[in-house]
Amino acid sequence: MTSELQIEELYNFIYPLAVRAGEILLEGYNNAGKSVALKCNEFYNVVTDYDNEIEEYLISNILATYPTHKFIGEEETAKNNNVSKELTDAPTWIIDPIDGTSNFIKQIPHVSVSIGLSINKQIVLGIVNNPAQNKVYTTKLGQGAYCNGKPIHVSSCERLQDANVAYEVCLLHAAKIRNKHIKRIYYVGSQARRLVGYSAVVDSLCMVAAGNLDAFHIEDMYPWDCAAGYLLIREAGGVVTHPYGGAFDIMKPDLICASTETLRLEIEQLIRKADQAKSVGQEE
Repeated sequence: MTSELQIEELYNFIYPLAVRAGEILLEGYNNAGKSVALKCNEFYNVVTDYDNEIEEYLISNILATYPTHKFIGEEETAKNNNVSKELTDAPTWIIDPIDGTSNFIKQIPHVSVSIGLSINKQIVLGIVNNPAQNKVYTTKLGQGAYCNGKPIHVSSCERLQDANVAYEVCLLHAAKIRNKHIKRIYYVGSQARRLVGYSAVVDSLCMVAAGNLDAFHIEDMYPWDCAAGYLLIREAGGVVTHPYGGAFDIMKPDLICASTETLRLEIEQLIRKADQAKSVGQEE
């Protein structure tokens, strides 16, 4: 069991690093000449020099104080074999240096540095810094969720017809999962008050935690997309599960998160219906 004292020590250590990382992000956000490259030779999968700079900054500073800590980071720039492919009991920092890189490039303010920490396979703290919106979300296990130091809480929405729901339409780029997502977008979007997409998983999770959104569904993402946001939602009073119900798994972070279990279950039922459908576009 991780003590509150240990969590507090690690939080006080990482917070100023997260603030500085946000300053680097904002510098790049305002820099029209930033370098942009493709990852995996995919036209839709972009990375900038600032992604690498922020991750290197965070990892090097963490290792200087905690040389045995592990990392799961998007750009995987950790040194000394500290990048981990599996989650162990060891303290493991799960880092997304820039969530919403496409937004970052185009100066769309849904872009964040996201830092989560797992100890004994449990997320114990999270910090999400969105300097373009001047928002820093923070959470510690069992101690609530905050934005700029003020408590936040999920909404009280219980019906999909009253809900603003986020869904990542950028996933349609991937041919292997495109049909699944088209069907789910159709079924969930036809019942929700609004279906929106921000191309920023972390920011969407934060908005659910703060009550700006009522629910969010995502699959086919990575631990760094969800680690900090998962704990924020739980500590803000929301629910997070696997899309078909059951426990959320940070190493395969498919999820439905919602303000209430009633709303989450309604979305789950529609996802199940979508997955059984052969096609969409014609009313039954």
